Amino acid sequence: MNVLVVDDEPAVRFSLVELLEAAGHTVRAVEHGPAALEALAEEPADLVLSDLRMPALDGLALMAEVRARHPATVFVLMTAYGDERTAVAALKEGAYDYLPKPFDNEEVRSLVRRVHEMLALRAENERLRAELADRRGPLIGGSPAMRAIYEIIDRAGPTDAVVLITGESGTGKELVARAIHEASRRRDGRFVALNCGALPPELVESELFGHARGAFTGADRDREGLFEAASGGTLFLDEIGDLALPAQAKLLRALEDRAVRRLGENRTRPVDVRLIAATNRPLERMVQDGTFREDLLYRLRVIQIDIPPLRERREDIVPIAIHFIHELAARHGRRVEDLAPDARRALLAYDWPGNVRELRNAIERAVVLANGPALTAADLPASVTGSAAPLRPAEAALAGLSYRDALARARRDFDRAFLSAALERHGGNITRAAEELGLHRQSLQKLLKKAGL
Repeated sequence: MNVLVVDDEPAVRFSLVELLEAAGHTVRAVEHGPAALEALAEEPADLVLSDLRMPALDGLALMAEVRARHPATVFVLMTAYGDERTAVAALKEGAYDYLPKPFDNEEVRSLVRRVHEMLALRAENERLRAELADRRGPLIGGSPAMRAIYEIIDRAGPTDAVVLITGESGTGKELVARAIHEASRRRDGRFVALNCGALPPELVESELFGHARGAFTGADRDREGLFEAASGGTLFLDEIGDLALPAQAKLLRALEDRAVRRLGENRTRPVDVRLIAATNRPLERMVQDGTFREDLLYRLRVIQIDIPPLRERREDIVPIAIHFIHELAARHGRRVEDLAPDARRALLAYDWPGNVRELRNAIERAVVLANGPALTAADLPASVTGSAAPLRPAEAALAGLSYRDALARARRDFDRAFLSAALERHGGNITRAAEELGLHRQSLQKLLKKAGL
């Protein structure tokens, strides 16, 4: 943790800095309230340990300022004998706890340990809230690409516009289609899905449009097609690029006329359907090759959503994996809740040619074989851990860290690069660099020292 000690007694400051640094924390110490506010302005702290009685600004007044300017910072008061009543009152005003003087080392360690655990729990809760916020129905992910998809779903969902979803196999095209359906006025109607590549060409038309009794050998009764079955709802045609040209022509006519004709019948039947199509094939190239109708392509992509492969939105991998862990652990009766750092690194490094579908399969295997509450790299398939491409330097530096630690490291790297550039622009003149950056000279000197410059 990043700890700020505020006390006008040098001996107290020295002992607390020595004690907390030995426990692995980053510690700064200042002698009074105004200096504390300046230090926090330069770099926020996770915890402030402040004496109650100090010149210039006492502990209570400092706490009020810190809570107003840095609400996430935990504040603990240190009190001398006789100040307990004031300290108890401070708890009601927002102090986390108080530490009576004189205190022993174990008392301090215990209190700081409790603060650290509380902050870790708070960070985990924030992560879970963010994960829940970065989703639309069954879709999970907070990458810029997914946020753009959510925006299209929000805007196009309530309309009846035809939507074409493109993306590699396993990227979640049907999930996007279902999210569009749930965002539409047809959400109470049926969502009917057909994989156009799963049926032989001679059966696709019957499946889509239905048939009359005797229309072909084996047609022993009248049967409605999926267009009629989905009337009032949404029809999702997956792998539309596999549809034969004759079926493409009839699909185009059904979209234009909003009516279908069953095989073996002369009359048309009106249908009220919202169509969503998906493909992993290059339809424009197929148009050039003469295997896909150009007029149908124009009719299908009134709204087009392109889902990027998982390797191009790696920031979504861990949230999706955590979601699968919770879902599959419940299904298989396993007590698995999280990913160990080495598993996170392996998932982030792998390219996922099978995308989300492959990730789900890998997590399911790991959940079944796991020996502890967190999946490790050893639980993952060899195809994932054995062929993992090396992480980029920035990814490797941050993989496996908590959000707070990753942010601290990224900030240190930024400070060093930013301050170096400022000094270089002014030929190493600290005064001029401080003026440009809007800092006091002493403040800039402290930042330079901390950055090792």
